[in-house]
Amino acid sequence: MFYFDDTVWKSTLLERRGVGHAFSTRRGGVSTLPHTASMNVGFGRGDDDDTVRKNIEMLCGSADVSYRGIVGSAQYHTTHVRYVTKANAGEGIFADNPSPSDAFITDVPGVSLIVRTADCVPILLAGEKDDGSPVVGAAHAGWRGTVGLIAKNLIDSALSLGASLSSIRVAVGPCIGRCHFEVKDDFIDAVTSRRGADFAGRHIVTRDGAHFADLASMNREIILGCGIPEGSLDLSGECTMCDPALYHSHRATHGVRGTMGSVIGIKSDVR
Repeated sequence: MFYFDDTVWKSTLLERRGVGHAFSTRRGGVSTLPHTASMNVGFGRGDDDDTVRKNIEMLCGSADVSYRGIVGSAQYHTTHVRYVTKANAGEGIFADNPSPSDAFITDVPGVSLIVRTADCVPILLAGEKDDGSPVVGAAHAGWRGTVGLIAKNLIDSALSLGASLSSIRVAVGPCIGRCHFEVKDDFIDAVTSRRGADFAGRHIVTRDGAHFADLASMNREIILGCGIPEGSLDLSGECTMCDPALYHSHRATHGVRGTMGSVIGIKSDVR
């Protein structure tokens, strides 16, 4: 179950795994520009870099994860999952990230992961190894990443680090919903080409001659197909375009907007 904690969304499933996490909204930051106010974690959106870093620090505080251990990246709608450690702390935030990625995985305490969205799907994961030590992951899933199976790749990466399938919990945060994500024929063709006509038919509907896609349900099917049971999957159900006062939405603002962040990390004493 998702619940609203002051300015961010959290998942009870992830909390029970003992990891810090949060899905941000527009609230709780220090940005003052009309289109970025007040929580914007995206560089190059109009805020100066110090303002963006302060917002990220505040988001990490809300999530109870390490700000000094944060790792992020420019995102290019890929399906690559990158393993990171303390050696990567600060990449994408305080320094350039030499290996851009749309997803991260770690089993190192004190390392925090951030992905950024403004309609795309944020996915956070937490699991445990046989010895009880945690594994966490984060992914940014646009439609290309979704049909390219970035969610599956994130789960596979957790398994490769020793997390047991039965321990994995996944939370899919706020994203643009089927109510607003209008798509064209070329989108349907691309999804059909990658995942098949049946998959496209289950997640793309036609209303009044227009086509609308459901990215959250696509990722749900992919995650369940990996062997994750319904009870281990949390879906926000929030549409970012429905409430542009609460969420940064690329489509609602025609690209003039800030960016939200979803963070997760293995807790340590270092902040």
